[in-house]
Amino acid sequence: MLLVKMFKLRNVEHSDIDKIVSINESAIPAVNYVSYNEFEWFLHKKLYFKLAENFHGAISGFLLVLPSGLEYKSLNYKWFSGKYKKFAYIDRIVIMDEFRNNGIGKGLYLDLEKSISDYELIACEFNIEPPNPISKKFHESLNYENVGYQLTENATKKVSLMIKKIL
Repeated sequence: MLLVKMFKLRNVEHSDIDKIVSINESAIPAVNYVSYNEFEWFLHKKLYFKLAENFHGAISGFLLVLPSGLEYKSLNYKWFSGKYKKFAYIDRIVIMDEFRNNGIGKGLYLDLEKSISDYELIACEFNIEPPNPISKKFHESLNYENVGYQLTENATKKVSLMIKKIL
């Protein structure tokens, strides 16, 4: 287990899904709605799915990463699938407001990089419209670079498509 300040990271278990759904819903519109059943599917297909919790067991956030090669309806995932053969796709990261600025997101991303030795590329996106300046600053600080833009959700969102090459 990797310690992140006053938090520990662990793999998501089936019993965590209800709380994950709730945390995800609290972050809309930065992320889209995902049902309980969809999170179950993610748990079975994931490349990386960890949460951060404090030492009292309170979940503060999570990171979900999918492997390439899935039949997944996400427009952004499909965009990366059309450009890259093998990639780790960050489907979502959510850190609850009261736990932000504690290094949890960075700890999850760095743990991801250490955990996926078979992958040389991580792909993700963040919203430009509606703007998500926190996510923009976060990804740029970790050396993710823009490789394209895309309109999603009936052109109500515009995303910056990002990659990071890892060794």
